[in-house]
Amino acid sequence: MIYEIHLYVPKTGRLTPAMLEWLFEHGQSQDQPEAHWPVRKLRPKALARLLLKLDPTLIPVRAPGGDVELHYPNAALGIVLYLHDRGVIIFFPYMSYSVYSRVVLGICYTYIRYLYDAAGFWSFDPQLNVLSFADDYQSLEETALLMDAVVPRMLPG
Repeated sequence: MIYEIHLYVPKTGRLTPAMLEWLFEHGQSQDQPEAHWPVRKLRPKALARLLLKLDPTLIPVRAPGGDVELHYPNAALGIVLYLHDRGVIIFFPYMSYSVYSRVVLGICYTYIRYLYDAAGFWSFDPQLNVLSFADDYQSLEETALLMDAVVPRMLPG
């Protein structure tokens, strides 16, 4: 099972639940006027270059439609940053009761904090329904606790 965190740059400087609802309803549509979008349009390749300045070990991969994937160099950790024209989605596997879960979360939250500081990205964790301008230790711990609670239920008894 894959965990995901969505990152967006709101046009107004803050992201609200109403904006996320609009994105959920219209985010896949190409016929919405730019004025209706609550988040900025991005250039995935330029964003990839910015992230590669932070971590030059990331492995860029072409994705459909001009999007870019950045893979963490240790494939066993399963971290992928998917950069599209409206934001970034960070994917990583659910893990529980493991030092690796804290390592993976620490790496992901380093990217999240960097994107907030460098470009004003806000994050949304759909699993926890948490919206944040910059994830902090509490969000990291809540994510780890959620994985600890969910993963054992998914394993065969």
